[in-house]
Amino acid sequence: MWDRKRPSHSMGTCHHLNFLLLFTCLVRVKADVSVDNVHVSFEPSHSVGRATQVTVICHADISRGQSFPEVEFSIVKDNQVVMNTTNEDSWEYPIASARVSDIGTYKCLWSTLGKKGSSDGGELKVTGMAKPTLHLDKRSIQEGDEVKAMCSARGESGEFVFFFFLDNKQVHKDQAKSSSYDATLQLKKSGTNKLTCRYNVRLLSEDVKSNESEAIIVVVREINVQVSLNITPSKTVFEVDAFRVSCEVSPQMFDVTLMKGGTILSSRPNRTEHRSTGAVTGDAGEYMCKVEVNGVSKIAKETLTVKELFSAPTLTSEPKEPFQGDWVQLICLSTNISVERTREVRYSIFRNGNPLPMGNQPDRLGVRAGPDTDGNYTCSAEAKSLSKKSPVIVFKSKVLASKPQISVKGTVILGHNFQIKCNSSGTLPINYTLYRANASLGTQSVARAGQEALFTTAISSREHIGSFWCRAQNSGARKHIDGSRLNAFVVEPLSKPLLTTLPVPEDVEEGKELILICNVQSGSPPITFKWFFAGGASSGGGGRPHLHTGTVDTNFSNHTIQWLEMKDSGEYYCEASNPANKATSERIAIRVRLATWKKGLIVIVCLLVVAALVVAVIVRYKAKRGKREETTELSVKPASPKSDDSIAVNMVAHETAFLNKASVNVGTSVWTTDRPSSSDSSDRSSVHSQHGPEVEYTEVVHPQPVDPARGEDSHLLCSSFKEGHRYSVQ
Repeated sequence: MWDRKRPSHSMGTCHHLNFLLLFTCLVRVKADVSVDNVHVSFEPSHSVGRATQVTVICHADISRGQSFPEVEFSIVKDNQVVMNTTNEDSWEYPIASARVSDIGTYKCLWSTLGKKGSSDGGELKVTGMAKPTLHLDKRSIQEGDEVKAMCSARGESGEFVFFFFLDNKQVHKDQAKSSSYDATLQLKKSGTNKLTCRYNVRLLSEDVKSNESEAIIVVVREINVQVSLNITPSKTVFEVDAFRVSCEVSPQMFDVTLMKGGTILSSRPNRTEHRSTGAVTGDAGEYMCKVEVNGVSKIAKETLTVKELFSAPTLTSEPKEPFQGDWVQLICLSTNISVERTREVRYSIFRNGNPLPMGNQPDRLGVRAGPDTDGNYTCSAEAKSLSKKSPVIVFKSKVLASKPQISVKGTVILGHNFQIKCNSSGTLPINYTLYRANASLGTQSVARAGQEALFTTAISSREHIGSFWCRAQNSGARKHIDGSRLNAFVVEPLSKPLLTTLPVPEDVEEGKELILICNVQSGSPPITFKWFFAGGASSGGGGRPHLHTGTVDTNFSNHTIQWLEMKDSGEYYCEASNPANKATSERIAIRVRLATWKKGLIVIVCLLVVAALVVAVIVRYKAKRGKREETTELSVKPASPKSDDSIAVNMVAHETAFLNKASVNVGTSVWTTDRPSSSDSSDRSSVHSQHGPEVEYTEVVHPQPVDPARGEDSHLLCSSFKEGHRYSVQ
């Protein structure tokens, strides 16, 4: 099919404009062969007209060694191989006469030893298509006869889709792989018929459409069959009038069918009819007689008009949406009455299918809206044995809004915003208006179940809470109803609490109880009081942080610590809270003093220790004096000329002094005696002889250490005792 001869051309001449798409790749195959710079081009151009000779050229730079494998080269169009070759630096695919079917993307491929590569794709475009030609076997036929038509795309190739048109309307379509196609067409319309055709060439990306062929006229002769349709007594009748529709065919040799809409009324040979003894509005419409001859339908049509004696009644209510207790009129009325055929129309009204007495007025009925009159209502109109009913209406009276209830949502805190809720029962929608005294604060509409009418406001005084009230009114209602005043608990924020104690902090004593009283000047109960111990120096900052919690309905409360200990010294505070706020008192420092009985016991112990020390001193003194009776002279005189409470003893010893400022230490509770040397003794004797009697003092101190946990009481007591009792030995 294809001319494989290579055309004579020069790739380097300047007068040819080539479309080149370069694909650069570098492939090494076992170092024996190298294929580089593979690209595709079109000669004379990538865009040509129909019947142009085109060559698709592939070129590659191939480097070979002494021994090299075979390299296979191919050219593909839209991924379909169109030619193969081996071991050539350039390979070509010639297209002798380009057609639209040659349009596509061309690539150059190579492969060797499992390796392969390709160039970039190059697009070839071809413009121009052959005009199709149409051939018919007949140009004059009778209604229902068939004609054979052939559409040809001479000189074109590829895959085709052929189209046939009758008076510019598509009547046939089909696919073909050849350039011509035959179709059989049945022509049913009498008179002249214009036939044309065209074709599409299918490509990978799109279909290319040709022009239409020249038109051919076909004359279709009408079949000589006559169909008639008659409506008697007239094409326009009134309801309840009798009428007849008849069909007839000539010549009488065919079946005839009478239809209305999509319903077949009758079907018989040669002649048929349809009768009605009383016309109704549903009988109005188009009637059709149909005869099938040679596949062609012969049809006759007529339209019947049925006038109403009276229209179907309409039931209405005034008012349309009544509330319970309203007086309602139900009106049944036909709006279109043919007065020339009837003068009297009788009306009836039904509730849930049961007739209601009409009273004095023939077309209306008055009822009191309420649960007893709710239901499904219809009405009927009758004249000349014809009865018509109205559509059903559902009558349900609305319920007036009940007295609205007013309440608060959440907690009312003085000085803070809070929400007021208005609520009542009744038919929705209901409009609620909130008033403060006589001033309106706003309106909320509740239109669906579950929706709430909420108003946000605030008060600055408890007394203001009773000034709010709600008004409820149904949408469309003329009446409204007012509610009661708001009665709600108002929470007043707490003032700063004051913490006091019994006894006062200065009189808190070990072993006694301590009452902590927490008090607020203002605030709403219930109030929750909490007491805390912050610790102190004696407790190391520890203690019991949270002591007690209590909720009361008064503005004060207390907590008692039953048995105080020294470790309870420290800072105490309390906290008060209610739904409005939380407040904390100032801290109070509590210092637990030593118990009174412990103080007395310390005094007694100190006196006993002092007495024991005095006795020990005297006993020791007398024991040493007995050993030195020959050399010792006892001299006793008052330590002070104004007091006899102190005794001075001066003892002159030949060898040593008996006592030289002996002292008893509080920290160690032992006697310390410094024995002087003989030289010191002689010095003292000389001094004594020169200055006369010398008074020496010895200090006696309670040996019990001071308990730091009991404060300063025991230390001060012993100090006072020490200051009043001093002894001197000379």
